[in-house]
Amino acid sequence: MARVNIVKQIKVEGSWILRSIPRKPSGSYDWAALPDGTYFIEWRENGQRKREPAGISASQALEIQRKKRHALEGRRWSIPISAAQQNADVGNSPLQVLIDRYLEQIGTLKKPNTFRKYECVLQRFGEHFRGRTLTDLSVEQLNDYVVKLKKGGMAANTVLHNVIIIAQFSKRNGRPGITKQLQLPEKSVPLPKVYTEAELGKFLSACETWEKALFSTFLLTGFREQEVMYLFWSDVSSQLRTIRVTAKPDLGFSPKRCEEREIPLHAELAKILECHPCHVDGRLVFPSPTGNREQNMLLKCKAVAERAGLDSTKFDLKTFRSTYCTRMLRFGFDVRTVQHWMGHKSLETTMRYLAPAVNVQDQVDLIALPGISVSGALKKSPGREARSVGNRRKVQA
Repeated sequence: MARVNIVKQIKVEGSWILRSIPRKPSGSYDWAALPDGTYFIEWRENGQRKREPAGISASQALEIQRKKRHALEGRRWSIPISAAQQNADVGNSPLQVLIDRYLEQIGTLKKPNTFRKYECVLQRFGEHFRGRTLTDLSVEQLNDYVVKLKKGGMAANTVLHNVIIIAQFSKRNGRPGITKQLQLPEKSVPLPKVYTEAELGKFLSACETWEKALFSTFLLTGFREQEVMYLFWSDVSSQLRTIRVTAKPDLGFSPKRCEEREIPLHAELAKILECHPCHVDGRLVFPSPTGNREQNMLLKCKAVAERAGLDSTKFDLKTFRSTYCTRMLRFGFDVRTVQHWMGHKSLETTMRYLAPAVNVQDQVDLIALPGISVSGALKKSPGREARSVGNRRKVQA
């Protein structure tokens, strides 16, 4: 049997390194001996070491190791095929065959949500060019496909996302740069959505006790949906006033880019969670009624919005995250700190969540202009003047 080893990429003192999987006295792998990370398989081919990613769970790594062993054994007993012949075989394969093979790799190595996106994009692509091969497709035909997507009502950013996935698929199958000559729509950059104080007040007032704990967690941590879905009681420390995002290998969950993080636990959220009931299972903070993962959080969010008399179409879980990020930045925390709390890869990603300030007319009016501004109070707009009068009356009363 061909020799294929499994190694793991882990973070040690800020640097990523590869470590072999320790073995138990029985000879089997000790999967729990190393911290969370990404698995790779290694083997030798023509005297050179080769390496491929092998997923984030032990089951994924073992399956990819098994497939690679069989592939190497089959190659050992077969007639050698040149690289040119292999590329020719790929080019002559039907497009749908290449798509199915590529999706199998994505399904093994990527998260389920990522796989679903790739599957939707590539199956649509394969249906449009049914019976064709990848080498047959011309730039004009691809341009026509992009135009069809746009005319079909697809947003410009979604079209661009489709093209990126198609480009990755094409590069993997021997046609790099296939999308560089395409005429693409301009990328639109919408303003980030945040909830106003009034909206949050109405929303949280309409929540039942369990719902208030759930959506307060979204609002006061900025966690992603699955990070809240897989939140364990062991991740919450009222004593240390911290709350963490950690991997749950037995449930198939790992944080984005496999990086765990810890953020401060808001005092109000700590009080809410102390009163939050613990399920018999005792692990998940927000389990479903049957004790499994709660996968209807978005539906619950929209139901609360309707009860509060708000537009449910404007309420989603991601906006709690952008609201948290915006609040932290406006409160004065530096961008690097907020980047870590949000689990972002770059500062630019964090800055995208910073919504422009609103209702700042009074602050803007305080900026003096040399040679133009006059001493004394500036004249306020009728609306702000009315608010000022109302505030003075409250003080006098």
